[in-house]
Amino acid sequence: MNIRRAQYTDIASLSEIEALQPFSANWGPSGWPAELVEGISYVWCAVKEEKLIGFIAYRHVAGFCEILNVAVHPSHCRQGIGKALLAHALQEIKKNGGQTVTLEVNEYNFPAQALYRQAGFQQAGRRKKFYRGKDDALILNYTV
Repeated sequence: MNIRRAQYTDIASLSEIEALQPFSANWGPSGWPAELVEGISYVWCAVKEEKLIGFIAYRHVAGFCEILNVAVHPSHCRQGIGKALLAHALQEIKKNGGQTVTLEVNEYNFPAQALYRQAGFQQAGRRKKFYRGKDDALILNYTV
């Protein structure tokens, strides 16, 4: 597996993966183009045998970063791909002067919570009924 920057040709695969993951941001084919050209946005893809199998998207402004969207294809879950993507993103953030990283995770997305906590993220707050007016969002922070 290798990790590379996302390209326009990846939009269909990015959209397919996020549609298969219930906790993904689900930007869809119409949301990805704007994210890929936004100067403060970074989208990294995990690729195995020339097939996109996961991604992480974040924004970085003046040392502050927010992870916005992360997903791994269901057929490749529990293989360390999310961990590798997160580690790569944190390394890039540090290399580019990032100081603080934040994200929101659904209170019922236990695998993602475990991944983030294992990486050193700590809960900083909670947004009540943030997802679909029903599920709470846990706000997690990481200091680079």
